[in-house]
Amino acid sequence: MSTAKSKNLRNIWYVACHGSLLKKGKTIEKEIDSEKILLGRDEQGKVFALRNQCPHRGIPLTYGTFDGCEIECCYHGWRFKTDGTCSKIPTLPPSSKLDVTKVRAPYYPLREVHGIVLIYLPKDMRKPEDMDESLFPQFPLKEEANFDFVTAKPMSCSLDHSVIGLIDPAHVPFVHQSWFFRKKTNLKLKTKNFSPSHLGFKMVRHEPSKNSAAYKILKKEQTTEISFQLPGIRIEHIKVGENDIVIMTALTPVNENQTELIQFIYTDIGWFKYLKPIFYRFANTFIQQDVDVFEKLKEGLQNNPPLMLMGDPDMQAKWYNAIRTRYEKCQEEKTPFENPIKPQTLQWQT
Repeated sequence: MSTAKSKNLRNIWYVACHGSLLKKGKTIEKEIDSEKILLGRDEQGKVFALRNQCPHRGIPLTYGTFDGCEIECCYHGWRFKTDGTCSKIPTLPPSSKLDVTKVRAPYYPLREVHGIVLIYLPKDMRKPEDMDESLFPQFPLKEEANFDFVTAKPMSCSLDHSVIGLIDPAHVPFVHQSWFFRKKTNLKLKTKNFSPSHLGFKMVRHEPSKNSAAYKILKKEQTTEISFQLPGIRIEHIKVGENDIVIMTALTPVNENQTELIQFIYTDIGWFKYLKPIFYRFANTFIQQDVDVFEKLKEGLQNNPPLMLMGDPDMQAKWYNAIRTRYEKCQEEKTPFENPIKPQTLQWQT
């Protein structure tokens, strides 16, 4: 059984949600890449994911009950373990010789790391565990460290357009006009060094921009490194003296025309907990500005216009297209992923 054709990358890990959204003994439904998926957490605390559809008559399994171990379909009482294996068909007569364990609701591999739930979307649902471990996302956190959930917003565009918007440096002073961020009247020439990194590229560690008020609240010496990795993860890792602030923005396709943007933060700065409400407010304002401009972009894209990528400001978009194409090719040829990005210095004004 293969999945419906998708323009998005498959055989890859996407961010599903923050772990706090999955409660023991509860299930939720999320649409990811046009597939309705049941997400849950069993009584042992382990997360799991099934296609949200009973294989018997197709009714969503989230309408059923979950006792922390098994899901019971609300239509005919079929029961399924958290790996999708059918454990009981109560309407079968006692004399039935049918092996119900051969019935299975398709499942998706899930992993919970640093407080985040990641889901693997295979190209072929018959082989969901057939994956390359080297392609699992990388995070600059210690093993025991967890991200806090900041916000989640729907974006009215495809994943590709959303990613290009996420890594685009040129829109910042025009879309994100706020007192706490740079202004379009205060453009300065930026020169940044880039190098290849895990499933993507990174802006090499450097001192943050002097024309951003957001950094001025941090009094100690600061450096920042900004990385992007497929399929849609942007991580800004700020060093403040000996401490860390890690802001991660993840893009996950909902369907062909909508993407979910989810933001997380980690820091080991003790006093930051008192500033969390303020940071979350600023973050929501910042992200809502992106959401609003993407609603306008959606209107323009309905005409299917020819689009342009120009010079250094759009180079990261070109790199995204290149690594995406290379990833697909390597998957088709069943060869190890080879990053096509080379070290380069880029300049733009923001």
